[in-house]
Amino acid sequence: MLKDLVDVSKPFVIYKKPHSGKLHIWQQKDVQLYTSDDLSQSGYYFAPYDFNKHPVVVFPDKISVKQAILIRNLKSHAAGQMTISEPETGILEAKSYQDKVAKAVQLINNEKLQKIVLSRAFKVLSSGFDSFEALLKLMFTYEHSYVYLWHHPQVGTWMGATPELLAQYQDGLFQTIALAGTLPFESNTPVIWHAKEMKEQQFVTDYIVDILQKFSSNVQVAKPTTVYQGHLAHIRTNISADINPANLSEIVLNLQPTPAVCGLPVKKAKAYIAQIENRDRKYYTGFLGEKTENFVALYVNLRSMEVLPDHLMLHVGGGIVGDSNPEQEWREILMKSSVLLSVLA
Repeated sequence: MLKDLVDVSKPFVIYKKPHSGKLHIWQQKDVQLYTSDDLSQSGYYFAPYDFNKHPVVVFPDKISVKQAILIRNLKSHAAGQMTISEPETGILEAKSYQDKVAKAVQLINNEKLQKIVLSRAFKVLSSGFDSFEALLKLMFTYEHSYVYLWHHPQVGTWMGATPELLAQYQDGLFQTIALAGTLPFESNTPVIWHAKEMKEQQFVTDYIVDILQKFSSNVQVAKPTTVYQGHLAHIRTNISADINPANLSEIVLNLQPTPAVCGLPVKKAKAYIAQIENRDRKYYTGFLGEKTENFVALYVNLRSMEVLPDHLMLHVGGGIVGDSNPEQEWREILMKSSVLLSVLA
């Protein structure tokens, strides 16, 4: 069983990279909580949305045991049946979120912001929930995503399937993506992007390029493409740059949080998010992954959930621009919440 590969009393992470047939495991040898706000240590990072509220946790490379196995060699061994309730999505929940969207639209138009990203947590009751079995389901379902299960006794347990690369670096080449826009997707049905999604995507692309140009004279931007995750489609733009590895930590800290999870201008949008959302995102929209002096593979923590004893907290969100429709935005985050629930249920 997958559970037999780790000691659940100690910190560990199990993950699959996009398009990979391998499952990777990091197991910390002790139970201490190690942190690193400047990303100077080599290890596996789990970072929050707001560094001022929660620690940037790192499993140091020197005291971690690592292994990799083929996913196809794993099988489900669930002893019981997992049951998961539907999240609360009634009239009151819809009105609360739509009111927040309307307030964000008003701020965008009055304060000359380009975008504000709002998020919401759905509480989902669970019975017999097995994180390891759920992880297997996600891994077999989301080939294009970074799928993970992360645990630290002093912090908690998180899992998810994210399509968004924050930073990748090797042999002098730094890579990242601009990911924005969301539409439902059905097989054999073409996805047609509208002005709202294309506008949102360009905001993110321009912001990332401006940051990378401070560290590189050779920044390359590919043409936008459509990528898929479950029943959702997104616009993705690949961006690359030649950089000095000495600048890796600074670049990552400049990129986080991205406009895709915060808004534009980033600092102004982040301040308004704190007022409108009235909640703690914790590690949702932070980042996770490996970092050494000469290698980086970090992903934005989207489509994620916190695993608690008797329930799950599902975190989702959407980008709001000046012409966003509150009812449509509510439907969009419902679609996003279904990405994980459709697999786990």
